[in-house]
Amino acid sequence: MTIVVGQCAAGTEIGKNPNVDTDEDFLTGATFLLKSNDNTYRISCCGFVTQWDIDIGTARSGTLYAEVWRDVSGTWTLAGVNTILVDAGEALTTKTVVVAAADQIAVQDGDYLGFKSSGATIVRYDKTANGVGNTNEIVQFSAAAGHTVSNTATFGEYTQENNLEFGLKATLGPGTTPQFTAGLATTSTVTDDTAVGTTLLTVVATDPGDTLTLTLQSTTPASAAFNFDPASGFLTSVSNLPVGTTTFVFRAADLCLNTVEHTFTLTVTNYPPVIENLPASTEISEDVNVETQLYVLTVTDASLADTVTCSITNVSPALPALYLRYATGTSNYAINLQAGAGLNYDSIRTYTVTVECDDTKDTTTGTFTLYILRNQAPVITNLQTTSNSIDVASSSVSIGTNVYTVTSTDLENDQLYYNMTCIPATCPFKIYDSGAILADKSLSGLTDTAYDLFIYVYDGHTLVGPRSLTIKISDINTAPVITNLPTTVSVAENTAATTDVYTVTKTDVNSLDTHTWTSTISPASGSLYFTIDSTTGTVKTSSTNIDYETIGTTSFLLTAYVSDGKASASGTLTISITNQNEAPQFLLSTYTLTGNEGSAGTTIGTPSFSVSDPDAGTTLTYTQSCPELTMNPTTKLVTLSTNYDVDTGSATSLSCTVTVSDGELTDTATLNVIIDNINDNTPTFTASSYSFFASSTADVGTIIASLPATDGDIGTFGDVTYSIDPTSTGANYFGISSTGDLFVASSLSGFYSGQTLAVSLTATDGGGLTDIATVTLIIPAVATTTAITTTDRYLTFFEDTRNVAWFVFVILMTLGLIVLNAYFIVRYVDFHGIKRACERMCRRKRKWKQPKRQIISRTPTPIPYVRTPANFETWNAWRIPDSFNPQ
Repeated sequence: MTIVVGQCAAGTEIGKNPNVDTDEDFLTGATFLLKSNDNTYRISCCGFVTQWDIDIGTARSGTLYAEVWRDVSGTWTLAGVNTILVDAGEALTTKTVVVAAADQIAVQDGDYLGFKSSGATIVRYDKTANGVGNTNEIVQFSAAAGHTVSNTATFGEYTQENNLEFGLKATLGPGTTPQFTAGLATTSTVTDDTAVGTTLLTVVATDPGDTLTLTLQSTTPASAAFNFDPASGFLTSVSNLPVGTTTFVFRAADLCLNTVEHTFTLTVTNYPPVIENLPASTEISEDVNVETQLYVLTVTDASLADTVTCSITNVSPALPALYLRYATGTSNYAINLQAGAGLNYDSIRTYTVTVECDDTKDTTTGTFTLYILRNQAPVITNLQTTSNSIDVASSSVSIGTNVYTVTSTDLENDQLYYNMTCIPATCPFKIYDSGAILADKSLSGLTDTAYDLFIYVYDGHTLVGPRSLTIKISDINTAPVITNLPTTVSVAENTAATTDVYTVTKTDVNSLDTHTWTSTISPASGSLYFTIDSTTGTVKTSSTNIDYETIGTTSFLLTAYVSDGKASASGTLTISITNQNEAPQFLLSTYTLTGNEGSAGTTIGTPSFSVSDPDAGTTLTYTQSCPELTMNPTTKLVTLSTNYDVDTGSATSLSCTVTVSDGELTDTATLNVIIDNINDNTPTFTASSYSFFASSTADVGTIIASLPATDGDIGTFGDVTYSIDPTSTGANYFGISSTGDLFVASSLSGFYSGQTLAVSLTATDGGGLTDIATVTLIIPAVATTTAITTTDRYLTFFEDTRNVAWFVFVILMTLGLIVLNAYFIVRYVDFHGIKRACERMCRRKRKWKQPKRQIISRTPTPIPYVRTPANFETWNAWRIPDSFNPQ
């Protein structure tokens, strides 16, 4: 089938031969791309350039490159060029050049004509509208474009002249359509064993002067077994070919999309499998009870890639015991009979087996015949199924002596055949078809004391046996030989009891002998630690533990003996005891250490650890887990790692995990550390001295002041008691309570106003630490309504310094106000007006009277309110109500 699309009609002309009236030489060697807005030189079909017509300029000669340019993805590319030689004599003529078929340029829709001159511009042109105005005929040029096919170039508009019509015209033709080569196969037949990579068809198409593209349009049915290479035209196999018919459609297309198709049909045939050795037959005895391979099939398939599967599709009459499987060690099928098939000659004597082999494409069948034979197994009559034995003496048996004759019976009277095997293999006896067992070698010098014979009888169909017969040589014995001594072994201390240390081995040509092992050991103490198994010869550790440090000697020599009851052999085994690192061990699980609270670095003490380490000379180190403590790893001295104060809430006991290490092995125990509270805080009064007023009229029990002392200790050490030293007063006028209250203990009426008394107070805590404060007591004056002179008086205002302080402040403020008022008076008061008013008043006459003199009594006037000791209060901050009655 041929398809033609967009072909150029024969004689189609592109370009023009205008009425040329201009002949100028410009842009020597430039390439012109005749792409103008009026598309005069644009090709709008697909075909070939068959002819060029060129208007030659005045006195022009040289080489003209008639060109076709194509826009390829935005880049101008030279699609074709014809080289035309121009002689000087052709000037001012129109030269027609017919292009040979081999040189014709293939063109496509959208291509443009162009040209390049080797020197001065050869092609004449016409300037329409005198080269001005309309821009429809502006052409493109390049000073650097090449003239080799596939060259690319960049063009710019030639704007010196707007309207240029070059005398260049191309005549186009349709060219030819693609054609597949004559004789290209349309059918082919191959077998399915065709090798992968075989070329099945070579597709060749031609189209002179054009570029062709080959494609495989379709494959029916679709298959991945084929590959088509468009470049080479090869259709090849890439995997095993599918059996059947496959149709391929190939297409050849030229640049103008002219196409032609070719249909190719490939037939793949299959080689069926062949069973090469059927029909066949075999015989089998009816008494066969073991699985038996009857016949091995030879099956071939010329199609090498095929997998052949065979099966038994029918057995007539039915016999389920027949089946197929691969023959041992091969890939060939074999017909097999299962054990216990239940064959019976009297019931069925012939079975016909149908075998079918299939390669998934073709099936082949074959026939196998199984014949059943009657048979009765022979019976050995003088050997029991259990053990049988005889004794012979080597001295009385020579070569050829019959030592035993096996007898058998067979119901069919078949010829019987005897065979036997012997242990050991170097057997001096041989059985013959008569059943006679003869000595075929001399027994003299033999070392084996017994030979086990396993005897079979065969009637041509059934093998019966084995039955055993032991021939004992009564007069032969050889001493056993120990094979792996002397040697040395190492045993680590503390090895568990009954651990195998070494197994002594022996040989004895008298293989039936019974052997017994014994041993001695040096030094004799080694018998506490090692023993030998009398049956196996294995040296083991005994129940006594091996301690390297206390064992005394670390090397023992054990002599092992083996006896067959008649002869014996011995060998020595050196046992070397090796020392092992044994873990240190705390003898107690818990230890206790007691110390006092204190600052970081305070020593708590050294625990009395009881630690055992079987390894003498080992350096032990100790660590503990409590972050509050530090333990010296070698001396075990425990100190506080931080300041530790029970009074502030620190625990009074710590439980630490202590680890002892010998550098490799460790053990742990618990260390309970008891932190005792100590009397580390002294009771303290708030001041070292105090001053108070004590009225001489104060009642006994009146509290003068509360003076408690503080102590940072908790518990007993924080309990504070108080005492007072009355020495300076001469008697116990004052007392102090358990809470630190200073009170009047006896009447003070004997003291006069202004008298000063001093007492010493002592605060003592539960640990005996003390603080002392001095208290000064002042007897104040007492007001009275009598004229009796007394030295008692009240505390005056200015005797209190606090009154002095605020009084001075008030005086200063008053002076400030006076100064401020004076300023305002001077600034704003009318003194002249005051003066005038004063003068008017002074003019008045006034009568002056002599004032009467009054006699002032020196007797003190009773004071309406008198402060008494009962209502007298001091400024002391520690004063509490006098009504307090200390207990």
